Amino acid sequence: VPFSPETIGRHERGDVDVEPEDIVTYAKCYQSPDILPRYCATCPVGRQMGRKTNDLPLPHATLRVRRLIQDGQDVANRLEQIAFDGIIDDAERKDFSDALAFLRQLEESISDIMLIGLEKGEAAHAET
Repeated sequence: VPFSPETIGRHERGDVDVEPEDIVTYAKCYQSPDILPRYCATCPVGRQMGRKTNDLPLPHATLRVRRLIQDGQDVANRLEQIAFDGIIDDAERKDFSDALAFLRQLEESISDIMLIGLEKGEAAHAET
C-alpha cells in the first residue's frame, strides 16, 4: 500500500477523510474488491441513494433474490399501469412509492450477492 502506516491508521480511525481514489488503491493492494461497495454504502452519495451492504450467507441471499424476482413481475405490471398515461396521479402515488421501495430492496439484495462474489474473488464486475 503506498501509504504510510500513520496515514493508514488515520484513515481507519476516521481522523483523515478517505478519498474514493484511496479506496480503489486499498482494494487493489489488499486484493479485496469487496472494500469498494462497502465504501460506497458509507459515502455521502451512497447514503443519499440508499446504498447498503449486508453480510448474508450465500444461501440466504440467493433465496431472498429469488423471492424478490418472483414478486417483481407484479411490481412491473403495476408500474406499467401507472406509466400508461405518463402521469403519476394522486391515486397512483402510493403504488409508485411502494414500487420504488421494492426496487430498492431488490437492488440491495442483488448487491448482497455481488458482495459475496467480490469476497470470494469471483469478479462481480467486468473490466471492458
